[in-house]
Amino acid sequence: MLWLAVFLPTFTLDCCQRGVPSSEGPLGIIEQDRLVAINALAAATGVQPGQTVSTVFALLPSLQLLERSRTRESEALQGLAAWAQQFTPTVSLRLPAEATDPAGLLLDVAGSLRLFNGPDRLTRRVQAGLAENGFPAHTGSACTPTGAWLLARHRHALHADTPNRLRALLARLPVRLLACAQPHEAALQAVGVRTIEQLMQLPRAGLARRFGLELLDELDRATGQRPDPQPVFMTPDSFESHLDLPAPVEDSERLLFGARRLLLQLCGWLAGRQAGARRLSLRAEHERCPATLIHFGPDRPSRDPSQLGLLLAEALRHTRLAAATSSLKLQCHDVHHYAPASTELFPGAATAHEQIDRLVERLKARLGNEQVSQLYQVAEHRPEYAWRAEPVQRLPLYTPEPARPRAGHPTVSPPRPAPQSPIALRAALQHSAAARKAWHAQRATGSLPAPLRPLWLIEPPLALSERNSRPFWESPLSLLAGPERIESGWWDNKLVLRDYFIAEDTSHRLVWIFRERLSASGAWYLHGRFG
Repeated sequence: MLWLAVFLPTFTLDCCQRGVPSSEGPLGIIEQDRLVAINALAAATGVQPGQTVSTVFALLPSLQLLERSRTRESEALQGLAAWAQQFTPTVSLRLPAEATDPAGLLLDVAGSLRLFNGPDRLTRRVQAGLAENGFPAHTGSACTPTGAWLLARHRHALHADTPNRLRALLARLPVRLLACAQPHEAALQAVGVRTIEQLMQLPRAGLARRFGLELLDELDRATGQRPDPQPVFMTPDSFESHLDLPAPVEDSERLLFGARRLLLQLCGWLAGRQAGARRLSLRAEHERCPATLIHFGPDRPSRDPSQLGLLLAEALRHTRLAAATSSLKLQCHDVHHYAPASTELFPGAATAHEQIDRLVERLKARLGNEQVSQLYQVAEHRPEYAWRAEPVQRLPLYTPEPARPRAGHPTVSPPRPAPQSPIALRAALQHSAAARKAWHAQRATGSLPAPLRPLWLIEPPLALSERNSRPFWESPLSLLAGPERIESGWWDNKLVLRDYFIAEDTSHRLVWIFRERLSASGAWYLHGRFG
């Protein structure tokens, strides 16, 4: 068994200022007309926790004061517990009952060490994630939860994986770290007890008679001599996180900073449930007008904070806030089971497809769903009617090609389409006269593959001039292949009678040209370009 303790030394202050990148001046948190927490700028002026508001203002009139909210702290710690369940399902809360009580989390990580490559890497990931959430933390690990909690409170990164090492580390800790010893700190110091080792050397019967059984019970639970069960935090079935801002925010960039920290909590909650989100909403609360609701989300379930952050940034870019924002609330409305794709040593088609998906999502968030279209082929001979564009609703999932059968197992391979690249086309038609003869021979026998057509069409077709009986577009054009005759459209009064040719200019660029069959002028038109 191994427990990882997370001690949040500035939890009360962090709950108030985590919505902004940094405090612009001295800041203090008050409760019942007394100062309970201050930032570094206020501490540098001589202000100290425990002073009354009148004394604080006499020393520092420019100090910004915020009222402490126990509800806000409880919600923040529960949000961190839900985020931490991506590392282990067994998470316990240490919520402060008094103003000076410590706050933190306890994680049973014994079953997660192999997944995260050992305790050191796991601890670094937890600490880095907490810092991104706006909560600097001290960590400690031990074979008992209470022992790990005491180590984390004393000094960062203390580790005791065996009972003997745990007892040796606990012996050097100050006795005031024990919660049951704090009411008796003066009496213990009077008899010369300042460390836990000195406390353990005293007669147990006398300690129980003078300071109560609770002190011995806490000591035994810390050293592993008694069971130390911890209440397990139960993750909520739905996600909703709230963030109060220290001061009203009007800039969307500053608003996005706090919203991204809510997204980090959401992604941790989703990872703990092996799920992904599709539809989310960010509610920006204002003091004197209705709230602004911002909807966003990916096409497919995701729990990637960078992807969700980019989509939110695009949505905020096109949202006009009614007034300055005082608080944020993030809600997740559509949760699906989600298993991330296996990583590849070398990026392949699946990686490229995922990147295209994310690009389409950002374009839809920036331009609107109706402004991003996908091209579809239409069974039509006329080039200008052989495609249609429809709004992208959801891109098809990438399906890799089936594996090749083993030797001795025959299979029928589907026909491959003709090459469409200008390089392949030039190699087939221009490299030698023999290749061109072979092309025309195949065409005469009817064994040619599907006609080669360019990707880019020019609408309307561009009329070309003739020089020395040759079509001319920036330079004389040489016919390489053709004609491809198209006679279609009599049923919709858009009759097309054309002969198409693949041509090449003096710079070896390939174009697609045609001439009207029944036209008296016999003019040439440019209708497409290859590449």
